[in-house]
Amino acid sequence: MSTSTSAPNPRQGLDRNQSEVLRSRYQKAYVAGVAGLYLVIYNVLQGLGWLLGLLLCVWSLRTATFTHAYANSHKIINFCQLASALEIAHAAFGLVPSSPITSLMQWTGRSHVLFVIVYCIEELQNSVATTVLFVAWALTEIIRYPQYALTSLGVCPSWLTWARYTVFIPLYPIGVVAEIVLMYKGLGFVKRRNLHNLRMPNTFNFAFDYHNFVVGLLLLYPFLWWSLYSYMLRQRKKKVGRKKKQT
Repeated sequence: MSTSTSAPNPRQGLDRNQSEVLRSRYQKAYVAGVAGLYLVIYNVLQGLGWLLGLLLCVWSLRTATFTHAYANSHKIINFCQLASALEIAHAAFGLVPSSPITSLMQWTGRSHVLFVIVYCIEELQNSVATTVLFVAWALTEIIRYPQYALTSLGVCPSWLTWARYTVFIPLYPIGVVAEIVLMYKGLGFVKRRNLHNLRMPNTFNFAFDYHNFVVGLLLLYPFLWWSLYSYMLRQRKKKVGRKKKQT
């Protein structure tokens, strides 16, 4: 009795390869879908948070003064700003086409003024500069975050993209001037109260004078600001200028 062995079927190998390709594509599409949904939810929540912060700032102006915005809105604005640290991770992991270095510079600049200067010096919380800062930030973000959310869904109207890459032109310098004013006004308090200093001797064998740090930062601030501002202008040219050429 003779036995025979069946030859390997090349089609089975092709089917196996095709199934692996399809599985890989499905996994990538699933991950992209989850990431997209997360970004939409994140941007919607941020947009709502900043809108609430802006409304609270405006509500504080009902008394015809510019000195109560911080008391009414600082909790939600602090929370939104702290949560925006996630945007550094978004850029670092490629969820958004942004530079993680630029995202880090923007976040640390804002957070330094908000948490290290204004939060720690109560006399600055009722400053007109603080109100101007909050309003400038909020007006920028109630446009930026909805634009990001709708872009993630692929349904962003052109006028919103135009607004996103246009309103920053006046608002960004206004916010930066307010930051500089607050840091400058805070220098005296920092000096008298020895805020955030690290004196020798200590465990780290390292001394840090926060007053001198702020002075140096103020000298560098115009250059740091221009690097970010010029980056945004280039982004505007890509986003808005390209659409003008297409039309």
